[in-house]
Amino acid sequence: MLVKDIIAEPMKIHGISGNKSNITGRVKELMERVGLSPEHIYRYPHEFSGGQRQRIGVAKALALNPSFIVLDEPTSALDVSVQSQILNLLNDLQRELDLTYMFISHDLSTIKYMCDSICIMYLGKIVEMGTKDAVFSKPLHPYTEALLNSIPVPDPKLKRKRVPLSGDIPSPANPPHGCRFHTRCRYREAICEEVEPQLEDKGNGHMVACHFR
Repeated sequence: MLVKDIIAEPMKIHGISGNKSNITGRVKELMERVGLSPEHIYRYPHEFSGGQRQRIGVAKALALNPSFIVLDEPTSALDVSVQSQILNLLNDLQRELDLTYMFISHDLSTIKYMCDSICIMYLGKIVEMGTKDAVFSKPLHPYTEALLNSIPVPDPKLKRKRVPLSGDIPSPANPPHGCRFHTRCRYREAICEEVEPQLEDKGNGHMVACHFR
């Protein structure tokens, strides 16, 4: 499938009318918006680099003029320099088109750069949520603490106290009874094995699901 057909596919699925030249013009406009040459619409995806293919994916997402876009690990397969280019592109598009993103990632450094509000999930359940500043400056859930502690620091001389996580990750299809994180939590007590904690507001919308926070 040519790039022009890939980008035009959502428009065709949703029955957006328009003659062939109009659709081609729209595709070229989208290619240019994401930083690619409009003339490349007659190429195949394998003729592009990974970063260029990701830009094509962004162009396809923009085809229906959305106000909300789900971005699921959009930079996971890219090298660091290309990651920054894609993230900057997404930020530019957000400002220009007034977009709202749901940004899903295991890379907390990227989350900190891209997001205003954050939800931390463990085994499919939200365990902490709040503003970016609140979560990064004062993590409340033990899992959040461990995640933030695992972020690499670009200073080989800097020593940090590690927050260890013991045990294996339970099966998401059969999560533990009570708090789902209790099998790996260093703070666990008997109640954690019996009662599932609910999200509670600890102030200014900073919420955590933990019996002791």
